[in-house]
Amino acid sequence: MGRVHLVELHEQPWFPAVWRDLLTDYLSFYATVFRPYACVGPLLAEALEREGTARIVDLCSGAGRPLLSLVPALQDSGICDLEVVLTDRFPNLGALESIGGTGAKVTYLTTPIDAADVPMSLKGFRTLFTSFHHFRPESARAILANAVDNGEGVGIFEYTERNWLIWGLPTLLIPLFVWLCTPFMRPFRWRRLLWTYLVPIVPVVAVWDGFVSNLRTYSVEELHDLVEQMADDRYEWQIGQARSIGVSRVTYAIGVPWPLA
Repeated sequence: MGRVHLVELHEQPWFPAVWRDLLTDYLSFYATVFRPYACVGPLLAEALEREGTARIVDLCSGAGRPLLSLVPALQDSGICDLEVVLTDRFPNLGALESIGGTGAKVTYLTTPIDAADVPMSLKGFRTLFTSFHHFRPESARAILANAVDNGEGVGIFEYTERNWLIWGLPTLLIPLFVWLCTPFMRPFRWRRLLWTYLVPIVPVVAVWDGFVSNLRTYSVEELHDLVEQMADDRYEWQIGQARSIGVSRVTYAIGVPWPLA
């Protein structure tokens, strides 16, 4: 089926920040415990080496765990002095409490950052984990074009996919997963219990946004089309899928500037 751009509730400006942060906390817990993006760690390490940088600027970070879960593997690959800058249009200030302990220099910018208009002063290889599907094609092209115009490498990584044989049942089970995992999530917050069990806003929004995320995810062919529409031969692009947990896959698009002659 074709891509359908329905509304994800947590990305709307009117959506309460407390609910948004609790939802991104759940996504971060999943990324930390199950590490669905481990399969693209070698691809990201190779891209950093080709660009000659050890600095990553993560866009639309949420709580930042998808990228932070890859830090040990990136360091083991030989990337020294790794630096990670987390950014978001709606910064998750609560995540500042838990971003340490990775062995890398990690900062979270508290000022909003637009993924399609990143300040030129913010240098580094750009990544977007589980967030590129938030954008319509014109905005998605603008994100890629902004990276290219500023001469920065960019990596798109999506764990979601428009494949209901893979994601139909797991998406329906999201509320159960949220209820079971909540007691193990840190830091402990009373409001997490309130909005998960007593008034189950978080599991309801999680299952809706989960369905919508899959419907909105770009396919490999659509990512090729986005890149080709830019018609820029200064970049080398690598687009495909990597096997993740079980039968699930991570769809990726990685662009790195060609070395100067």
